[in-house]
Amino acid sequence: MIYKPKAREDAFLILYQWEMKGEDPFALAEEYIRMKNIKYSERRRYVRKMVRTFMENWKEVDKILGQMVEDWDLDRLGYVERNILRVALTELMFLKVKNPKQAIFDYVKLTLKYAGKTPARFVNGVLGRFLRDKLSFA
Repeated sequence: MIYKPKAREDAFLILYQWEMKGEDPFALAEEYIRMKNIKYSERRRYVRKMVRTFMENWKEVDKILGQMVEDWDLDRLGYVERNILRVALTELMFLKVKNPKQAIFDYVKLTLKYAGKTPARFVNGVLGRFLRDKLSFA
């Protein structure tokens, strides 16, 4: 779906704001959608769905993320990496992604854009490991 890479970026930016500001994520999502003037209803719907799904499952997502970065405390991860991984795991765990490798590629590109090469390699490694080992996390 052509709107998904942008929706992934939108959801990441909303969760990033949520963590930085501590405000209502649903209000942040609506404000973000309005400010960005997102015209495509599928994209708006998917952004809302990702934010809602994360908020409903954040404890489980963070638990799995903590297992994936076993030698790290989640608080030691950068805000960018942590929130990209949160959105990615939410999508991979709960939203029945048809092409998980493409989703991971999109998240690695996002990390490269917002954090650089080293964090992008880290995100790629974490998400690749999740994809390989996801049955052991069920």
